[in-house]
Amino acid sequence: MAPPPDYYRDNLLRILEFVLHRHADLLDDAEQRWARLLTSASRDAQRLYARLVTRKGPYLRRDRLDYAEVTDLDHALSELAGAALVELNPKAPADILVNALTKAELVDCFGFSAKPAKSEMVATVLDATTDEYIRARLEPRYPWLAVARRDTLHLVQLLFFGDVHLDQTAFVLEDLGLIAYETYDISREQRRFDNREALLGYLTLRRLNTLVHRAGECAGLAQAVQQALWKAPRDRFEQRIRDRALNHLGAWFERTGQPGDALECYGRSDLPPARERRTRILHKLGDAAGCEALLAHIGAGPRSAGERDFSERFGKRGAGVRPPTTVSQLGGEVPADIEGHAIDEFAAEGADSWHVENAFPRTLASLAFWEVLFAPVPGAFVNPFQRAPLDLYWPDFAHVRSDYIEKRLEALKRPGALRETMLDTLSAKQGIANPLTSWQWLDRETLERVCDAFAQERLLKLVTHVIRDPAYTRTGFPDLFVLHADGGYEFVEVKGPNDQLQPTQRMWFKFLLAEGFNARVLKYRA
Repeated sequence: MAPPPDYYRDNLLRILEFVLHRHADLLDDAEQRWARLLTSASRDAQRLYARLVTRKGPYLRRDRLDYAEVTDLDHALSELAGAALVELNPKAPADILVNALTKAELVDCFGFSAKPAKSEMVATVLDATTDEYIRARLEPRYPWLAVARRDTLHLVQLLFFGDVHLDQTAFVLEDLGLIAYETYDISREQRRFDNREALLGYLTLRRLNTLVHRAGECAGLAQAVQQALWKAPRDRFEQRIRDRALNHLGAWFERTGQPGDALECYGRSDLPPARERRTRILHKLGDAAGCEALLAHIGAGPRSAGERDFSERFGKRGAGVRPPTTVSQLGGEVPADIEGHAIDEFAAEGADSWHVENAFPRTLASLAFWEVLFAPVPGAFVNPFQRAPLDLYWPDFAHVRSDYIEKRLEALKRPGALRETMLDTLSAKQGIANPLTSWQWLDRETLERVCDAFAQERLLKLVTHVIRDPAYTRTGFPDLFVLHADGGYEFVEVKGPNDQLQPTQRMWFKFLLAEGFNARVLKYRA
């Protein structure tokens, strides 16, 4: 179904009006003027602009613009140009303009008598003429344009979405009726940035993070970025992006044989796997004492499940968990769907099986701790279209919500409370977006059977394990949840003849077996 005529325009205005209402104090005069010009433009101009900003740029061909909802394209384009919202025929690099031409257009514009390959024509034009000549030839025939002040648009989108990687997909899903969002606090007190200084600090860190990925392009660039990243962050949001940049830069120093600089970068980062990388470098350098001291430090206060596992296993071959394993011989070829084959075998024994993998513990955790996930943590929710808090997969997710988690745990320890809470949440929140929740496999009957299979205390340990570390518990859970005819359950990781357990799977088995859950590997051999 085609979107309504004002679909793109309405979504853009929704962002602009929200930002002007909630974040006007974070915008400078030029940025506010840009926003006001766009909100006061004609409907046709707004429709066209909303379309233009979705196109790959920076330069667009005028003759390739065709939008049914824009009733007068020339007038709309003229209005946008008059308001300095677009630039007509700006001084673009000639190679970009020429490469955008077809072979026929190159012949038309530059009069090739023969018709060599397009690449040859482009090379000839660029080698034989000046940029000014090329632009002068193209302008009357194939005019181009560019959206002006894209940096301001990106800033406004950042203020709305709270993250440079998020976009208007949220609107699309909601408008099509494919997703519903939770209601949470987005009052001014919950803003991502308190003032313009904080906003500019974040943008500076974003630019430094971009430069990290280009460290090898210019002599001395890596060291300059390294020094710039020493500045202490203002808050946990700045620390997150700073630490990620330090980890990326440390990895670059490692790859280029500069262990001292790598150690310095990792040493200033609190984000895993910084301490793991430091340990490995010290080990490689032969610093046994430093390596052991750092391992002990990590073990005494791991920042993630991954760090804990690393501290326990590093340098100890065979120290990983060895889960119970059942070997089964296949009668013929290896099935394409090995998990489905296992389910069929369990069904023949009278058991019910669900191939849910990580959806099992994550969904149950979301039902038990729904209020924790949507708790009013400053900066976590910045607009009405979020599936989750921005920091869901950060190492300190549970730390900043420790009070909410402990309060919820106390309530869930009451006899029958976990079952009651999860069933109530299922009824109240069914279908609402939550990245921990997979609604497809879970209905009330299935949830009741799950609750019946476990003692409350044990099931509570499982969901608490997830909420305390959503990042490191999102992968590796056994493939199948199996309910046998006698009422017993088990978690089964199904492996084909050439499959091996992955580190995250071993971590899950370590937890499950330590807490007394029934879990095993079902290994098929050809």
